[in-house]
Amino acid sequence: MWTSCSGDQLFAHLDQHGRMPFLNGTVTYARFAVTGDSPELLDQSIIDAMAANAARPTPIGVPTGPEAGWTAGRHILDQTFEFNTMCFDGWVHAGMRLDIVRVPPEVRRAYIAVAEAARSSALEPGQPGWLSRSAKKEAREEAREQWEREVADGRYRSSKLVPVLWNPAQRILLSPATTDSVAAPLRDLFTATFGARLELRSAGSQALDLLAPRGLMSSFEDARPDALGQKPPAGDGGAPEVPWSSGGGESKDFLGNTFLLWLWWRGDTGEGLIDLAGGTGVSVALDRSLESECGWGLTGKQVLTGDGPTRWPEASVATLTGKLPRRTGMIISDGIREWTCSLQGDRFAISGLQLPRSEEPAETPQEAALERIESITSFDEVLVGLYSTFLDARFGSGWSAMRGQIADWISRSSKGRSSAPVPARTELESVPARP
Repeated sequence: MWTSCSGDQLFAHLDQHGRMPFLNGTVTYARFAVTGDSPELLDQSIIDAMAANAARPTPIGVPTGPEAGWTAGRHILDQTFEFNTMCFDGWVHAGMRLDIVRVPPEVRRAYIAVAEAARSSALEPGQPGWLSRSAKKEAREEAREQWEREVADGRYRSSKLVPVLWNPAQRILLSPATTDSVAAPLRDLFTATFGARLELRSAGSQALDLLAPRGLMSSFEDARPDALGQKPPAGDGGAPEVPWSSGGGESKDFLGNTFLLWLWWRGDTGEGLIDLAGGTGVSVALDRSLESECGWGLTGKQVLTGDGPTRWPEASVATLTGKLPRRTGMIISDGIREWTCSLQGDRFAISGLQLPRSEEPAETPQEAALERIESITSFDEVLVGLYSTFLDARFGSGWSAMRGQIADWISRSSKGRSSAPVPARTELESVPARP
């Protein structure tokens, strides 16, 4: 079933996401949980269901809104729905083709202006130069008919590919559908095809998935943001409100910001070496970029880009005065492979993920695809493992003492680096808070 969707800002988001497939280039993705009654065995029935709901654009000649349907994943015209080319060690790689028809606002305004000008020039001598309300309405209708004729001729149609990686057994789906204008049609298409639901996993909902099986639901519900630095002079007492978390979405997304701060602290005090559950050792370094925002919503944002921005005095002072890290570049290694990426903590969204190069080139395109997908899913497993290790600390009995250590580290770092010179080739941007 070829589904229809809507969204005024879809075009811009598709430009951003449709060019980042899993099979080449850098990778961007958000995590989705598959809920409800969905297939858990990766077999031919999943491929057949996608083929039955393949992308079949409305023929040219019929003005239409945004539409979505499945492709086999390699490009928007890929209809080769075959198990052997789409399935990789428990994961299915496919794509959603999203077609939109969008007449540029400049074209709409121009056609209206031309229609109004024609009516103005037809006014009798001595008549006022202003068009009547009914004349303006006629002009708008004439302009609308003109651009709809052009839509019917196939103009203003754009098609984009939104790749997906889905593990039915783990009930996880990865996709660069990081905005609702792209995620909404993906959710609709997935439900229409499989009857199950896709639910975006931000830092708060991902934490709930990890903590609920441990019997920590009550602790999760009681969790509040930690005041680790000083509140701004105009701030109220107590914990920061974290407006991007409390103002909408998942109220516990602040855990993702604390996660980034915890990684920063571990890197500064313990060389970034972290043991995951099961004994896997991982090293983490924050690098290249650091975006912070005031947890009280008072002193705005700070963006630092360059080498080692977490070591700059501006970063330490910002953290001391109540700013929380929201996005940071990072390097993650499991001792064998090394990945670089940018992580937005509260949204738990990955962008710019660069995969390690293989020691030997793949012999076939299918082998190359398998290597990339295995690297992406291994990275995701390591990232979730890091977050799980942080949650063990955050909701463990030793958090009160650890929180004090982090607060002391923030205070010492801001004092120790306040006189340090800023490295060359840097970019600093401070954005004031909105009134």
